[in-house]
Amino acid sequence: MISDEKRRETTAELSEKVWARLCRENALVASEVWVDDARRVDFVAYRPHRPRDRSSNHATAAELESGTFTFVEVKSCMDDFTSGHGKTFEGDENWLVCPRGLADKLHEKMQLPRNCKVVCPDAAGRLRVAYDTSEFWRSARKLSTPALLLKMVTDSAQSWRTSREVFYEEAQND
Repeated sequence: MISDEKRRETTAELSEKVWARLCRENALVASEVWVDDARRVDFVAYRPHRPRDRSSNHATAAELESGTFTFVEVKSCMDDFTSGHGKTFEGDENWLVCPRGLADKLHEKMQLPRNCKVVCPDAAGRLRVAYDTSEFWRSARKLSTPALLLKMVTDSAQSWRTSREVFYEEAQND
């Protein structure tokens, strides 16, 4: 069992890495998102679908609707994982971010969450997939795209978004 101070420190360190990575890879990122009255997700990220062969400069409704939501839960230790809180894996992609030791224990005990990538810092501190149970499952998303986007903006502790160029091709310089 780790101390409360060490647990908070580990959670903060992992959360900082998650936030930075999600902001690099997604159009909209929010923390502590309430997906319903009883459940909160540590992070939710949204990435619109962008086909490679686009002829238009504007995102279509279909491209926005087919975007990907990533739900991320951060766990610092086994006590945190078994607390009964924070295992809301209802995104198109789901990540459990934790120290490698916890990931290995969960794997040994066959307690890895279903439909989830277990992501851990490597020796250099970069987040890497350690285990992946998502390849056999489909999206677990229950809420519509507009509903989740609204929750990310209005029912979260903090949100971040890229510029509008995420939804439109970058403007051409004249």
